[in-house]
Amino acid sequence: MYFQAIEKNPDEILFYSNVAACYIEQKKYDEAISMCDKGIESVKGKSYDFAKLAKVMARKASALEKKGDFDAALKQYSDALLENNESSIKDAMKRLEKVKKEKEAQAYINPEIAEAHKAEGSKLFKDGKYPAAIKEYDEGMRRDPKNVAILCNRA
Repeated sequence: MYFQAIEKNPDEILFYSNVAACYIEQKKYDEAISMCDKGIESVKGKSYDFAKLAKVMARKASALEKKGDFDAALKQYSDALLENNESSIKDAMKRLEKVKKEKEAQAYINPEIAEAHKAEGSKLFKDGKYPAAIKEYDEGMRRDPKNVAILCNRA
């Protein structure tokens, strides 16, 4: 039905956005991104409603986020905010920044590397290089926050 609407009025950007929303629900993120791009292209060089364009750009950012491309999604949210400084877009961007930070923190955790830092810290401690040992223990704790042995060695 939306495709028929696009055929009748290809300059209405929200029709593209609605098709993209359907693709997102079907977890077809590449198709949703493509449809948003078509919608954005349909208004280039013409007078357009900046609020509608921002909505389509935010929808594209949502598809990028769900696809796992957080950096591109943040860039797209930022671009959408330039078109229309809407609170829902700001909120989505803040939420995504938080999710990205949490994912990066989870990816940083690695117990094997933490053990290597613990061993290096213990070696430096035995050599009397206490500040360097503390740095190694700190890095070990960042790599494996649940490792009590590293915390005890640091203390």
